[in-house]
Amino acid sequence: MRGREKALQIEKYTFGDIPAVFEHKVVKASPTGQEMAHWHSQVELIRVREGRIHCHVNHSDFHLGPGEFCFINLGQLHRVYNTEDAPCELEVLAVSPELLSQNKKVFDAYIAPVISDGAFTHVRVEGKNGFAKVIEQMMEELSGIAREKPPGFELEAVGMIYLLFRRLYMLYSAPREPHPLDNDVSLQRRMTAFIYEHYSEKIALEDIARAGAVSPSKCAALFRKYTQKSPINFLISYRLEMGSRLLAETAKPIAEISQDCGFSQQSYFNRMFLREFGCTPREWRKRTG
Repeated sequence: MRGREKALQIEKYTFGDIPAVFEHKVVKASPTGQEMAHWHSQVELIRVREGRIHCHVNHSDFHLGPGEFCFINLGQLHRVYNTEDAPCELEVLAVSPELLSQNKKVFDAYIAPVISDGAFTHVRVEGKNGFAKVIEQMMEELSGIAREKPPGFELEAVGMIYLLFRRLYMLYSAPREPHPLDNDVSLQRRMTAFIYEHYSEKIALEDIARAGAVSPSKCAALFRKYTQKSPINFLISYRLEMGSRLLAETAKPIAEISQDCGFSQQSYFNRMFLREFGCTPREWRKRTG
């Protein structure tokens, strides 16, 4: 497969003004197009419809198959990608906690404990689990609501989301093996955030390490652990990701985009872009613009 433009297909649906998003994704294998490690301010529910997907949440590494689910708590460093030959079809529901904060008593009792527990990073639900069947039906209903938007769909959507969070609270309350808080995750998140904020500037390994208050060698080890990339390669990949978006969404000259994304020379930007996406910036703009 060449490039990343065909590695991910997304259909995105909203529920009016409700702070929640429903996505249908088809993820294809791409040796150069694996999703970058990131985190959200929302809780995510991922459901696999077809195929298999590789999930990496903090220090946990696992696969999800058809009919399986994964709840990922807010603020957790994660990436989801496909290493199989066949495409993987996913449904993703991302919900902002503010949706569930209208009733303070309910929020404080059932929502806040879940989303504020740093040890509750994620939970996987196997397809044969009775929970999975119930969640599958709820996701099917939410999918139809998001697409068709029948009269009063907002009420139904909010009701379904509350029911999903009730299931999540039940999973949270169930006995489970304790997982000690991993300070490395916090350090990695700080260094990743530094890259996201300063990618357009001149950055060295020492700058990234300083953001996490660690040595350069510790910085490199953490990036290898959580992203499978060196800190500088992660920085370059993120710069290229931003460049690809600017190429597709703006009419800026390629030389200007190169500068905006932290590349001092357009020739180097072109060379790295070709290696990352399998095409030149100009070809990418023609395909995606």
